[in-house]
Order: sequence, then C-alpha cells, then structure tokens
Amino acid sequence: MDLSILIVNYKNSATLPDCLDSVYKTTRGLEFEVIVVDNGSGDGGLKTVQEKFPKIRLIKNNANRGFAKANNQAVEVSKGKALLFLNPDTLLTENATQAMIAQLKPGSQTGAVGPKVLNPDGSLQYSCRTFPTVWTGLFNRYSLISRLFPNNKYTTRYLMTDYDHKESRVVDWVSGCCMMVPKSVFKKIGGFDEKYFLFNEDVDLCHTLKHHGYKTLYFPEAKIYHDITSSNSKVPQQIILKRHLGMSHYIEKHFIGNPILGFLIHAMIAVRYFTQIVINLFR
Repeated sequence: MDLSILIVNYKNSATLPDCLDSVYKTTRGLEFEVIVVDNGSGDGGLKTVQEKFPKIRLIKNNANRGFAKANNQAVEVSKGKALLFLNPDTLLTENATQAMIAQLKPGSQTGAVGPKVLNPDGSLQYSCRTFPTVWTGLFNRYSLISRLFPNNKYTTRYLMTDYDHKESRVVDWVSGCCMMVPKSVFKKIGGFDEKYFLFNEDVDLCHTLKHHGYKTLYFPEAKIYHDITSSNSKVPQQIILKRHLGMSHYIEKHFIGNPILGFLIHAMIAVRYFTQIVINLFR
C-alpha cells in the first residue's frame, strides 16, 4: 500500500467529515487507507462519520491519550509505505497527497514533507519555522513582542516571515497539521515522543530526523487549508499546562546541559504558563 492517512480526533467530529471528504475527493492514483483514532471524544458525531465513510478504520480510545500516543497507535496498525499525519480541521486540495509522496524518493534523505498551509480565507499560514531556542517564548507568533514589533529580526527568523513560501526549501520543521513521513524512517527514529501530550511533537520529530541525517522539506506545490483555532479564544487550562510541560521537555531534551541554566529556563516557562493562565481567565 502506498499511503496511510492518520487522523487523531478529539471532539472535532463536526469538521472531520469535511476533512475526510477532501481526502477521498483529491487523493487519486494511490492505494491508501484512512485510520482515525478518536481520543474519547464522546460527542456523538462519530456514528455519522462511520455511516458516511464506511471505508475508514476507526480506533476508539476511552480517554484522551494525546496526539503523540494516538498517532503512534495508528502507525502500529498502518499498512502504507508513507504516513500522512493530518488534522481533522484541514482540507486537502487536488493532488496534494500525490505531490507530497513524490518527494519521498529513495536516496533523497527526505524524512518529512510539509505542504503550503492556507487559512480558510486563502491567506498564508506560517507552517514552517526554524528550531526554537531558549528565547523563542519571547518571539513566537503570540508573544507581546511579536505583536508590537512583528518585523524584529528574532521573530522574523523564527517564523520565517522573510521567506515568500513560493518555492520548495529544506527547513528545520513543518507543522504536524499535515506532515508526510516514510514509515520506515518514522519507525527507525522511534516515532513521536510520547512525553508530549499536545504541541511540540512535530518540532521534536523534525529535530530527531535532522539528528539522524534526514531533511525536512517545505513543499508549497502541495496545498491544504487549515482552520486553526483563534488565538483569542478561551483555552482549557489543562491544555495550557500540557503545552508548557512540552516546552520544558523539548528544551531539556535538546538544549540543556547546565543545571543552573536549566533552572532559569524552566522558571521562565513557569512564568509564561502562569501569565497565560491569567490572560485566559479574562477571555
């Protein structure tokens, strides 16, 4: 089989049918399967999804196991030579999967491919970036500094806003909302690190790929739409906690060697966490 399309669903049964519809309408000429792992959504929408798309393989978890664990779970039963990790709030465009899989040529050392990601209105979503550093928390997409001074060199470098995103390019990492990886490579590097619950798994995977000598390719000839959650909406506090625990794990795993520096960085992440908790209360 050419391709396994893996979708982790958690209370996204409203958007999942449109995502699956785009998969079956645009993926032609490939032998593929679709595996949906539901992380204990309990929203009642899955029955309708199964009725409309009887070909999908549905795995039901009793609880939310997180993005990394659920995807690794799907990989274990997958049959495709390539894996496409896809969010349920995305829409594939014509020939996107075919174009991406063509980039995974034997001997190319390409370990991951990410498409151009567009917002629902067709504007660009910055889905490829440089690897985060210990200072990235000050210059990420939602930081106060980035909002007040969006063209500062640190934000520009991290978000790659100085790149027009029109030509293929080897990058540090691409968004896990839509990422294709050869199954043999994914298994070789150990899959997703299950210490991440939600967020940072894609960055960590690409970092691990680079460590093993593989490239991550941003490939804008393939396009998808992604209806990303608004940064202004209220976020469950548990998600904010899991996100910051993931940040700590990533920094500790890839950067920290000095225990004093580690303490300071973890303290900064803790301050950022409590700040976001307070801001979230007033949304």
